[in-house]
Amino acid sequence: ISKRKKALNACKKYNAVILDKTNKSCVIQITALRREIDLISISLKKLGLVSLSRTGAVATRRRC
Repeated sequence: ISKRKKALNACKKYNAVILDKTNKSCVIQITALRREIDLISISLKKLGLVSLSRTGAVATRRRC
């Protein structure tokens, strides 16, 4: 099993959204608590994570 496939399987646990996928790489979006993102990033680094971008807390307002 390839590292990319292992990484995608690991992301299923965190309800990740696959934004882009090629034969050699993929872009994944994960929305979760800080500690959960820390855990998945550790797992993905073992599988060859190249870069990680964090936005911090984001809030939206809902109109009624």
